[in-house]
Amino acid sequence: MKLTQVSKLLKALSMKNHKSYALAQLAASAQSDTFAKVKGLIEDMIDRLTKEAAEEADAKAFCDTEVSKSRAKQEKLSSTLDMHSVRIEKATAAVAKLQEQIKGLQAEVAEIDQSQSEATAIRESEKAEFEKASAEYSQSAEAVANAISVLQSYYSSGSFVQTKQAPEFGGSNTDIGSTIVELLEVAESDFTRLLAEATAAETEATTAYEALTQKNKVSRAAKTEEAKGKENEVKSLEMSLTNYKEDHASTSKELSAVLDYLEKLKPQCETKVMTYAERKAAREAEIEGLKEALTILEG
Repeated sequence: MKLTQVSKLLKALSMKNHKSYALAQLAASAQSDTFAKVKGLIEDMIDRLTKEAAEEADAKAFCDTEVSKSRAKQEKLSSTLDMHSVRIEKATAAVAKLQEQIKGLQAEVAEIDQSQSEATAIRESEKAEFEKASAEYSQSAEAVANAISVLQSYYSSGSFVQTKQAPEFGGSNTDIGSTIVELLEVAESDFTRLLAEATAAETEATTAYEALTQKNKVSRAAKTEEAKGKENEVKSLEMSLTNYKEDHASTSKELSAVLDYLEKLKPQCETKVMTYAERKAAREAEIEGLKEALTILEG
């Protein structure tokens, strides 16, 4: 086969393989070079293209694997981050609600203390009044009783002069001494009754105060205990909240690293104007054309 024929063949193959620049160059070289050099150039091109195909296939496999793994990790981390965010939101809301309830319980305890303080002040005032009044009633009753005793003793001696009773006492002869004693006995009875009534009122007030005190004591203890329980809940939630925030920060940092890695992969893995499949097909066609040319040359 003459060089002119080889040149024409290579030009035809070059047109057949999308007017490859490499083939055009090879055709030009074939016109001015020996048959062996043309064969060597074709073999070198086949080796180079085969090597490029293998390298690009490896690169594509690497990109597919790394991008797939990174996106799967991104999705998992995003889901985990959302979970931590929800936990933080719920724990924060729970802490706020508990703190509000604690404030309410503390206010109720303060109201109980205020109520108890006011009740104690009233009770002390009532007791002081009772002690004063009961002392007066008791002393008055005792004084009247002593007066009655003295009068009765005096009247019984018979030295008291009997006189006619004044019209206001019925207009009949009566014993003035007996009348005075009767009046004093009525007064003594009144003082005794007043003392009994005051004592009963004091007993009733004391009983009511003690009942109120006991009720306030029980209610205060219950509310104080409930507040302590909620405070312990707040401490536990705040500890969990700290852990949630740390987990959120850690996951966020890890997610940022994955996103950064995906950005770094873009230059070498992003889709070019010609897709990998298109490049592969074009390269395989070029290799086949070169092999065909080589076979013709060897024949």
